[in-house]
Amino acid sequence: MSEEYQRLQEAASAVEREIRELEQNHSISSAAELAALERRLDLRAVTRSSLSKALILLRCVNNPRFQQKQKELIRQLPHKYHSQGARQRVVQLPGGITVTLSITYYHRQKDPAKASQKTERGLSPACILLGISNGLTPHVRCRMARASALPGSCEEAAEMLSDDGITLSVNQLREVCGGIGRKLVQITASGTMRVEGSVEKRRIVVSMDGGRVRLREPRKGRTKRGRKKFTAKWREPRLFIIYAVDEHGRMADDFAPIIDGTLASCDRLFAMLPAYLISIRITDASRVLFVADGASWIWRRIPKLISALELKPDQVQELIDFWHAVEYLGKIAESRKLTGAKRKHWLTIQKRRLLNGEIGSVVMELEKLLSGRRTKDQATWMNYFRTHGIRFRRMDYSTSRRNQMPIGSGAIENAVKRIINLRVKSNSTYWLRENAETMIRLRAWLKAGRAEELFRQTTSGTGHLAA
Repeated sequence: MSEEYQRLQEAASAVEREIRELEQNHSISSAAELAALERRLDLRAVTRSSLSKALILLRCVNNPRFQQKQKELIRQLPHKYHSQGARQRVVQLPGGITVTLSITYYHRQKDPAKASQKTERGLSPACILLGISNGLTPHVRCRMARASALPGSCEEAAEMLSDDGITLSVNQLREVCGGIGRKLVQITASGTMRVEGSVEKRRIVVSMDGGRVRLREPRKGRTKRGRKKFTAKWREPRLFIIYAVDEHGRMADDFAPIIDGTLASCDRLFAMLPAYLISIRITDASRVLFVADGASWIWRRIPKLISALELKPDQVQELIDFWHAVEYLGKIAESRKLTGAKRKHWLTIQKRRLLNGEIGSVVMELEKLLSGRRTKDQATWMNYFRTHGIRFRRMDYSTSRRNQMPIGSGAIENAVKRIINLRVKSNSTYWLRENAETMIRLRAWLKAGRAEELFRQTTSGTGHLAA
């Protein structure tokens, strides 16, 4: 029995004795005393749980079968690695518990002197197999990422974690989130991103939209205090959502939506989207609806996406958000000085026509109302209805209603609000591009209810996660 194992066993025995003493000898007579007792017992339970994990880790790394598995992993790697002997790795666990593991370290260089000069080319297969990175276990890193993404700041997240016995610095939180973000970029670029769920014979909706975030972008020169200058410019992160609808046309409860996004170009977003749609076998869906506002960056790329996915024409519908179309009708009415009851009556008729599929009648009415010389805005609004309504049939709301499908893009607008606006959008917060994208993508997966899928794919597997 190693000294480390004996130390942990003794600590576990001491915690168990303390818990028994609290159970047998502690009396309470007020709410304050009960709250204090709950706090003490919760912390002791966390400590006891961490000590059990530490003992299991020690037994694991010394197990001959696990050591053989490490050698098999090394043989499977594309490059040859050489053993540098055992190294001590300290793993942090909740409750302030640490365990020191003696694990074999490998490097591309055979000479130890050369290996020490290029540490980035070394790895510990035990850490890779167990998902240990930065001296933290997968579960702790997942809790850190979840805590960082959901509150308003990393400082709040650190405070929340400390209440659960995980005492870490804000910088450690950012480092862990950054590691998950880099892993996300890696698996997205390789096309290996996977999501769970079957869409066979289901009706699926795909929608896209953009938000706003202020980025910290470097510029030449330094301030009087010697700090690097930067500009704070508003940029547009873009999101997509994929969800199933039930028999009433509402978002289905038995299929978690898929949400993701990027701060990169529109082409990058549309390069990410097929991997998710292919993963859920979108061709098996009974019907696929693409719905969004009138942004040209979306509709220029939708036909190519449909073609690449090999979706059948009778399987797909493209739709402009109904409420955006109504907003344009309101602008047209206002530009022609329609007010009061007359404006309300005119808008009611046009909305009814849109819902009934009478887009031709709407366009004829608009041409009549906007007869004569038109302003630049009026010409733009008129072209909006001609292009999306007549030319591309993207205002066929009657068909969508008949198929029990939505006629608006409220789901993606709500996602933008919850994921971007409530965490990263602020006049006084300036994000580095990489950090903003990581936070947006983390929140997207968490808010979609797919946290476990995210952490499963980003906390194990490749060498850059080795401690």
